[in-house]
Amino acid sequence: MGEIRHQSAPRYWAHLTGAFMQTLVMTMRRWRMILASLVALAPVTIPLMLAFLSEHEFAESGSKTFVMLTEHLYLAAMAPLLALFFGTMLLGEDVEAGTIPYILTRPIPRSALVLGRFGAYLSVASAILLTAIGAAFGACTALGGFSASGANLMLLAHYAGVAVLALMGYGAVAVCMGALLKRPIVFGVLFMFFWQRVANVVPGAIDFLTIDKYVSTLSPKLATVRADPYIRSALAELRAEHITLSGGFAFVMLVLITAALLGITCFVLRHREYAQGGAGAG
Repeated sequence: MGEIRHQSAPRYWAHLTGAFMQTLVMTMRRWRMILASLVALAPVTIPLMLAFLSEHEFAESGSKTFVMLTEHLYLAAMAPLLALFFGTMLLGEDVEAGTIPYILTRPIPRSALVLGRFGAYLSVASAILLTAIGAAFGACTALGGFSASGANLMLLAHYAGVAVLALMGYGAVAVCMGALLKRPIVFGVLFMFFWQRVANVVPGAIDFLTIDKYVSTLSPKLATVRADPYIRSALAELRAEHITLSGGFAFVMLVLITAALLGITCFVLRHREYAQGGAGAG
């Protein structure tokens, strides 16, 4: 961020912290914070209900239930949903309301504004998602064959790290769309819940243009059901059709994608002329 060179580091940090705190307080006060928390915590009731349905039928399903909830619900659905819910409106709300020209007249570096708001989004979304995953972990211990052992706590920590990275990647997509597009939520839904699904079933390298590709790569390998030899065989066949990645490469790609999208967002805010009412000219 070249703007830092034009200001002292303490002053730039003060601008960044101010944008972070303002966005954090405003987000915490809005109804969408409560709604998002309730939606994220609702699936926690699933393992609790399973525990009371049939003790014998679900005696060994604690680990399976936790992995399926975390991967198929929280990482694949809830993370992009939270990004859409909070990320698109970090700048998109001001663009649609026509207040962005007034905000940009303030003596604050564009990069500090973007990074501060993005940090607030990541803090709020991570708190919601990690709380939900932790609650799901606790609820799954009510099922058989799953306890708060060292190995399971490591599994929880692994998923927590992946969840934060997923929110980071999806959030960068969302905030960039909010700065560029008039209807960022619509395009965000198309990208996260349509394009990614299509790209993941098409053989070849097209799925490299998704966030889900890197999030899936970072998820724990052979967790519970994946340890089944038949499933491992099926995964091997699938890898033959799709290009596989290492965890380190996936991590670096997520960081680079996030940095690039935030950089584009800062560039857009510096050079795009926003007109009152949300229409952009030039």
